[in-house]
Amino acid sequence: MIGSINFLGQIPTIQSISKTQSHKIPEKSDCFIKSEKDADKLSQTIEMAKEKIRQILFDCNIEYGVVISPDGKLLQESSGDEKSCKFDSRKVVPDAILIHGHPEDLPLSSGDIAGLLATDAKVEEAITKDGKFSRLIKKYPFKSQKNYSDLYYELERKLSLMALDALGIDYKLNKNDVIKMGIDYLKQITGNSYDNADSEEILNQLNKFGIKTDGSLEDMFQSLNDAMFLQLITNPHKYDKEHNCIVENTDAISEFLDTEEGIKIRHKLVQEVADDYNLIYETNLI
Repeated sequence: MIGSINFLGQIPTIQSISKTQSHKIPEKSDCFIKSEKDADKLSQTIEMAKEKIRQILFDCNIEYGVVISPDGKLLQESSGDEKSCKFDSRKVVPDAILIHGHPEDLPLSSGDIAGLLATDAKVEEAITKDGKFSRLIKKYPFKSQKNYSDLYYELERKLSLMALDALGIDYKLNKNDVIKMGIDYLKQITGNSYDNADSEEILNQLNKFGIKTDGSLEDMFQSLNDAMFLQLITNPHKYDKEHNCIVENTDAISEFLDTEEGIKIRHKLVQEVADDYNLIYETNLI
């Protein structure tokens, strides 16, 4: 997983290692035009970078990442740990290539994908010590209007919900959820308990206070959420059933995503992102 910058400093640079060592796509922006010489240099830099990354996986079993310019310049190297490494997004030039190692045979993570979408990079690739890879490629230059943190949160949430679906854990909003939220709202503004009120009475009372109850559950939830804005400032996820189900089942989700079926779900997320953003997804992990 790629996340911002972190160097350990004790690993030599790529140049010192010899080969014998073991959403909607915006308008096209200006592209860097590579010469044949640039292409050769780029290929050589990528080859040397991957060789070093695999060697570090063998020796240290940690993630190690590089940023390479489209003309083959090594712009950054960074060390991480068993789960992630970081890069400085300011060093990611248009059409840059991001490559890092994965100690386990896992596809690109939510953080990896967010790092590609939130920058001008063209390629994000994760490789393993035995040469397997998971790679996303932009067909056209673009950068998401959302920042890294928002993209990461959205992708992690989507992955977690996919895991909950596979585990058979219900996280869908239902009428009882919205009625309970409505009762809490009425208690706050009237001071009454409403403990013995039925759902029809609650709906009638909510209508009197301007809450829309004749649309979908989602519309009613949003109307209540807007009306309770001030009360939810300190706990914005109080009535967010999806979020709360994820939090309550964090351990189960994590364990599932490391199973064979869970890894397939991880790949499915990457493919869905590729479809949503018009990217190319390539992998030999499955």
